[in-house]
Amino acid sequence: MLTQFAVTRLEEQLDKYEEWADRFEDLPLYFMTFHGQQSIRSVIDTMQHAVYVYDVCHVVIDNLQFMMGHEQLSSDRIAAQDYIVGAFRKFATDNSCHVTLVIHPRKEDDDKELQTASIFGSAKASQEADNVLILQDRKLVTGPGKRYLQVSKNRFDGDVGVFPLEFNKNSLTFSIPPKSKARLKKIKDDNGLVAKKSSSGKKGAAHQNPEICLGQDPSPAQPDTSKSSG
Repeated sequence: MLTQFAVTRLEEQLDKYEEWADRFEDLPLYFMTFHGQQSIRSVIDTMQHAVYVYDVCHVVIDNLQFMMGHEQLSSDRIAAQDYIVGAFRKFATDNSCHVTLVIHPRKEDDDKELQTASIFGSAKASQEADNVLILQDRKLVTGPGKRYLQVSKNRFDGDVGVFPLEFNKNSLTFSIPPKSKARLKKIKDDNGLVAKKSSSGKKGAAHQNPEICLGQDPSPAQPDTSKSSG
């Protein structure tokens, strides 16, 4: 995470390590001390404590399947998952706190893209969610695979779509490929030119302000009582 935060290999620039470690330590970032299978009640209690004590406004749970081992409410894993999803939804609503829940998909054929229906379990997870992001990984026989992030549900304004991701080995991060950035810049420039012409035309001409929304998958940072340190 420190390498991702610094966007460089600090082991190759040890003189900058202390500087980046101090900056990382100042981030309002907290971690749960849970690992592997956990009771949903314990996790919810810890999240509520983090919201009350540290004013946490975004919790990332990575991942749902690891938490379900000790769930004793039902022998049916689908019913147990629905209960957990409902508990997180209620927590988000009651505490005005955003919750990002990572769910591994069910096994699909390599030549098929993941869909919202590919989410493990019932449809409750996608129904309760305000946004659904799918990390697509297309494996190719002839060369490296193609990865991209797909917005398959957006309750805010309904806009959905995809954008490609390219792995940067030096910073251990995913970003938009340079070609895609150049294309987006060209689209912005072209749209800006059209808008300028429209505004300078006859009276009543429509003035358009194009907007391109991009996002990035959040890193699995999770809140609790132990503050992160470099």
